[in-house]
Amino acid sequence: MKSIIITGSSKGIGLSMCLEFLRRGCSVLISSRKKADVDAAVQKFSAQFGDEKVIGLTCDVTDIHQVQALWDAAAAKFGKVDIWINNAGAVNTTLPVWEVDPDEIKTVINTNIVGHLFGVKVAMKGMLKQGAGQIYNFYGFGSNDDKKPGGLGVYGTTKRAIRYLTELLVEEVKDTPVQ
Repeated sequence: MKSIIITGSSKGIGLSMCLEFLRRGCSVLISSRKKADVDAAVQKFSAQFGDEKVIGLTCDVTDIHQVQALWDAAAAKFGKVDIWINNAGAVNTTLPVWEVDPDEIKTVINTNIVGHLFGVKVAMKGMLKQGAGQIYNFYGFGSNDDKKPGGLGVYGTTKRAIRYLTELLVEEVKDTPVQ
């Protein structure tokens, strides 16, 4: 069965994806910045699906070493990583761009863009080495011309960048064993 890493997966859509993959017999690595959230999700899913199917690790996706640790832990426990899902994200306070705090701008940009880039870097290297794999990136509001939510200019800008990254990757990986 497949093994999956999902960044930002201790709550919301990430947690729901973990549950659905586990229901289908897959193994899952759950990650989040908050240890308590990771531990709670792992405890819940381990009780339901077994310890051999679930692993959890705290991870700040803006730290390449922590992102690499996700791969290393999943590969050690499951033997390989079939799917990597870049789901971790941050959203800014709903304000016009010029009113968003500079530290919040950095957090949103670093989490949503740098985090995805680091995820792609680690997953591609590992998947090329193992000879197969799939990478998925989550877009969100702002990724296309139809949705420009007011007050989410910083967030929307990062999601447009992720769309570009994903479209570029489709071309760059076409002659590799990675999708």
